[in-house]
This record gives sequence, structure tokens and C-alpha cells, in this order.
Amino acid sequence: MNKNELEERLNLVKNDLNGAVLVAVSKYSPVEDVAMAYSLGQLDFGENRVSELTAKAGSFQFNQRQNVRWHFIGTLQTNKVKELLKTPNLWAIHSVSSKKLLEEIIRRESEITEPELNLFFQLNTSREEEKSGFDTVAEIAEAIELLLAKKKSNLVCYGLMTMGSIREENFEEAARKSFKELKVARDYLAERFSLPNLKLSMGMSQDYKIALEEGADFIRVGSLLFKE
Repeated sequence: MNKNELEERLNLVKNDLNGAVLVAVSKYSPVEDVAMAYSLGQLDFGENRVSELTAKAGSFQFNQRQNVRWHFIGTLQTNKVKELLKTPNLWAIHSVSSKKLLEEIIRRESEITEPELNLFFQLNTSREEEKSGFDTVAEIAEAIELLLAKKKSNLVCYGLMTMGSIREENFEEAARKSFKELKVARDYLAERFSLPNLKLSMGMSQDYKIALEEGADFIRVGSLLFKE
């Protein structure tokens, strides 16, 4: 991929954002392509494997590329939490998918290298078994209670995350249904816990425009940007 093509692709997506944040999903891209996007002003990048994220973050740190914000977006195993939290410039985990995982993140909080780490709680709105996430809003409420009980913490209850269905024939309709459900959940939790600034992380390459229509604050786009 050349720089002009990548810039064109970035601009096409950014023109739709209307205030939302683009997380450029670089999970299948070499660090050189990520660095190219960074040179074009893209600062937020998402990875779904801990080893890939730590390698790229290490490369960016070595080359003194400042202000980058790394987002972990994949399924996170508890035995990978310690390694992930040590990542330089780790800004957010979008895939806190269970109370057990949150407990491990809290237990390992001393490993965090940044002043704050933003957490998104993943709700499985499509009810697909192959996806991670909390099954109910009540379960997320329990997790938020656990997190807010910590008076002094680097961990921030930042928002909710979901993915649209991957199996439905009418994926656009299914995606919109998922995104609407997440928004309803966010509004309920924001009022219950007096967290008016809870954000929504939803929408990928195939459905990000629908997510933006439904109020996404963060979209996670990869193949539209980096795929040859």
C-alpha cells in the first residue's frame, strides 16, 4: 500500500465521523503501514491480539512516535492481562467481557504504565455464541459496581462496546438492532450510576455508517483502510 492510497482511504472514513473517533484496526497490517497512517495524523489504533499490540507499541516507543493511543479490541484471556497492561500508550480495552476478566484487570492494576486506562464493557447484543461479552445489562451493572467501588484507581468506566451480527441475512437491519440495544443499555447505565459521559464503541468496516447514525462515539475500521 502506498501513502497516497492510505490517505485517501482515511479521509473517506473521517469525512463521515461527525465527532466520533476512528480506531484504525491494524491487526493484519505490518507496523510499517501503521507508522504510515500515524504519519498521516491517525493516532488511534486497534489490535485484537496482545502479542501483536505489544510488538507494535514497542516499535512505536523505540522510534519515539508520541501521542499514539492503542486500543485492545479482541477477546482477552485472563492470563494475558498482565502482559497487556504493561503496554506503553495503552489507552483503552474495548472488550471487557466478564466480571472475572474485570476482577483480573483490577488485581493487575499496578502493572498499568499510563495514568488512566479506559474500559469498555462488551455486551453481546447479537446473542451469537462465538462472540464474547456480557449476556445482560444486569451483569454489566454488577461489573460497574465493582469498578466504582474502588475509590482510587487508574481504571476508568468509559463505555460499552458491541458488534453487529455476522450471520443474519439482512446484516444492516441486524446491525442497527444491535446498536440501538447498546444505546438503550448505555442510557440506562449512565442514569443508574450517574455516568453521563459513557461512550459507545460500535461499528466496523461493513456497518460503521449505521453505527454512526445510531450514535457511535468510537468506530473500529480495519479492512477499509489497510486491506490491499
